[in-house]
Amino acid sequence: MQDNGLYCSIIMWDLSHSEQTVASLRAYLRDYAVDAYSQVPGLRQKVWISSTGPDGETWGAVYLWDNKEAAYGAPPVASRVGELIGYLPTSRQYFGVEAAAEGLSDVGKLVAGVGMAYEAPEAEPFVRPVEHNRGAASIIPVHARRG
Repeated sequence: MQDNGLYCSIIMWDLSHSEQTVASLRAYLRDYAVDAYSQVPGLRQKVWISSTGPDGETWGAVYLWDNKEAAYGAPPVASRVGELIGYLPTSRQYFGVEAAAEGLSDVGKLVAGVGMAYEAPEAEPFVRPVEHNRGAASIIPVHARRG
């Protein structure tokens, strides 16, 4: 039976116990990871993500996989970030994809070579908005229903 699904995994590290930072990991992307992951069987797309804030730095990736075996199996041999960070991911989440769409971005398709690691390696990492910082109000108010 052929697997026609699409699967997503989100793998994240809290960098508070690592010597690595969001800024220092950008070289890993440019010099190794983007090219290495472009050769991983079953991987449709990988997007590396990060944020910083008063409560620390977070680094990780969102993966889209073509089949369950790739999505839920062992990490790809291309992965070296755990060695750099010095410990296993602090969170792993796995999902089946219900649907997907591409927007009308002027930038075009999401491809290798796009992102802060390429455009502005010395730029400050993204800082989480206040409403997403731990300790801040965790619920964004919902407007009253119109009657």
